Amino acid sequence: MEKELLREIGIVILVICVLFSAAAVLFFAEGGEIYGFNHDPTNPVISLDHPELVIEVVDEDIVPLYDDTEIKTVELWELPTKEILRQLIISPTAYIPPLTAHLITLFISALGLAFLVLYRRQDSWANRQENGRPEQIRTLLTEHPGRSLQQIADALGISHSTARHYLRRLKKDEQISLFDYHGHPHYFASGSKPYTDLEKLMYIILSRKKEERVITAIREHPGITKRELTKKLRLTLPTGNWHLQRLLDDGLLMIIFDGVHNKYQLTNEAADAYKKILTGLSSIVSEP
Repeated sequence: MEKELLREIGIVILVICVLFSAAAVLFFAEGGEIYGFNHDPTNPVISLDHPELVIEVVDEDIVPLYDDTEIKTVELWELPTKEILRQLIISPTAYIPPLTAHLITLFISALGLAFLVLYRRQDSWANRQENGRPEQIRTLLTEHPGRSLQQIADALGISHSTARHYLRRLKKDEQISLFDYHGHPHYFASGSKPYTDLEKLMYIILSRKKEERVITAIREHPGITKRELTKKLRLTLPTGNWHLQRLLDDGLLMIIFDGVHNKYQLTNEAADAYKKILTGLSSIVSEP
């Protein structure tokens, strides 16, 4: 919350500085002097409206002199290039025509105000998105139970840290539950419908592409051998053996030995859980 407040304050200060800079350009860009003020050339401290001075209007041109030498007016562009650059660096506002300064000021001011409006609108949209994240995650887990942190982040297009933050909040509020699958947490929505541990395990396996291919092949071909499975799925024998051993450890498979080969098939409980999950997923897809 403090970081967000500091960011808001920083942006407001930045925009105010931009607008103030534009106002300064307008204020000082009046022939090199502050508009509305002039001073006695012999005594800059005294203003021309001082009661001791008398302003006399004359029709003739007054030629300024300095040590009896006539002072000639030289335009900026008549100076050497090096001097032009030096003057622009030292006092750039002195050479901006008033009309140009007005236009620049209006443009910068409009740009700053437009930025504030767009920023507030974007910030409001971002807040709506952030406020809706917990509900999005819970809806995702209701429709697709057993998703991992990576799967949730990918599905919602958010970072891992953002997904982890909201998952912790939802778990703290007891809106979701966690199921550990070989050291990897997977999440389920609470309060929708209860899941047995076997069903949770099956949801997780069906959400993982490689494991889903293996268990689906075994379900569709009960009694399949290891070589037949690896050939069908184009897996190496070590990879096929690793998946089969993990499913056996999870209690989802049983081995039937026919005297020559070990044949694999789902346990009755796993087959029922698989069927129940497929039926539930089909009903979600068919809903309008």
